[in-house]
Amino acid sequence: MSAIQSVSGYPVDCFHTGREWRITCAHARENNRISGNNTDNRKMSARNKADNFVTELLSAHDNDPGMLLQYLHAVQYRYSCVPREVIEQLSSALQLTPAHIEGVVGFYAFLHETPRGQFDILFSDNITDNMLGSHELLQRLCDRLGVEQGVPRADGRVTVDVTPCTGMCDQGVALLANGIAVTQLDDTRVDAIADLIEKGVAVDQWPHEFFIVKDNIRRRDRMLFSDTGKGEALHALLEKGADGILEEIEESGLRGRGGAGFYTALKWRFCKQAQADAHYVVCNADEGEPGTFKDRVLLTSHSNCVFEGMTLCAGVIGAKQGYLYLRGEYLYLREQLEQILAIRRQKGLLGRNILGKDGFDFDIEIHMGAGAYI
Repeated sequence: MSAIQSVSGYPVDCFHTGREWRITCAHARENNRISGNNTDNRKMSARNKADNFVTELLSAHDNDPGMLLQYLHAVQYRYSCVPREVIEQLSSALQLTPAHIEGVVGFYAFLHETPRGQFDILFSDNITDNMLGSHELLQRLCDRLGVEQGVPRADGRVTVDVTPCTGMCDQGVALLANGIAVTQLDDTRVDAIADLIEKGVAVDQWPHEFFIVKDNIRRRDRMLFSDTGKGEALHALLEKGADGILEEIEESGLRGRGGAGFYTALKWRFCKQAQADAHYVVCNADEGEPGTFKDRVLLTSHSNCVFEGMTLCAGVIGAKQGYLYLRGEYLYLREQLEQILAIRRQKGLLGRNILGKDGFDFDIEIHMGAGAYI
C-alpha cells in the first residue's frame, strides 16, 4: 500500500514504512559526532522529503484550507508528529497563520508536535476498560517493553499511553495500535503484542484475531432487521418528489438520534429553504460519549442505509456534496466504507445523474477525526 492511499485517501500504511522524520533526525544526530557536513546534508534530505510529501497532499486538494485536518492527519502518520517545518509549509501554502495550525494540532489528541514511537500504543481509559483491568495491562506492557507511560522509548521504537475511549467498551480491554483497534486484551495478548513490537512486526502483520470487532447487538428491532439502502428510497424520491418525501417523513414523526430528538422533516425543510450558494449533507460519526458505540454498529453493518439516507437528504435539500466525519478511533472502518461508496457509484446510486436522473448529482467524501469529542 502506498503512503497516499488515493487522491483523497488516508496514509494508513505510513507508520509501517518507517518514521522518516525521527529516523533521519536520529541519523543526523549520530553523524554530528562524526562529520558536521553530513549532518547538514541529512537534515536537508529530511526537509526535502517532507516538502515533497506535503506538496503532493496539497496539490491533491488544490491547496484547500478546509482540508487542514486531513493534511495534518497524513503528516502525523507519515512522521509520527507534525514537524515545525511542515507547519511553516502549510502556513505558506494555505495562507493560514502558524498559530492557527498549531491550535488545530493542540486541540486533537492524535496530533503531536514531537515524535511518537514507531509503534504508538494507546490503551482505552474508558471507565468500562478500567473496570476490566486496563491500567494493569498497560503497566504490564510498559514493563515488558521497558518504557514509561507517555514517553517514547529512547530508541524510538514505541510509545505507550492512554486515550479517553476507543469506542470498543463492549469488548474491552481495548487499545489502538498505530490508530487501529485491538480488542479483547488479556495478559497473553499483551505479552504477544510486546514480542511483536520488539521484533518490529508491522501492525498490519499482527494476528487477525487481534482486530476482530463484533456488533454485540443483543436485541434487534425493526430498523436493524431491515435490509434497505439499495436504492429504494431514491426511487421513491424520483417518484414522489422532494415535497412528497418531506410530507411522508413529517407524517412518520421521524426524529434525530441526538439528545434534542429534533424532527427530521423540519430540519430538512429549513435546509431546503435556506438561501445559500451551496447546501451540504454532513453525517457526524464522531461519537465520543463513554460507553457509546451505536455509530460503529451502523457503519459496520448498515452503512448502505446511512449513505442512502444522506443521498435522500441531498435530493430533498438540493445538496451536491456530502461528508462523513468518521471518528479517528474508527480508522479501521475507512477502507470498508470507501469500498461501499465505490460500489454505490458503480450502481448509479451516487455520483452524477443518480439513477439516470439529469441533475441529480451527489457524492460523499470521508473526513477523519483525530481524537476529540465533536
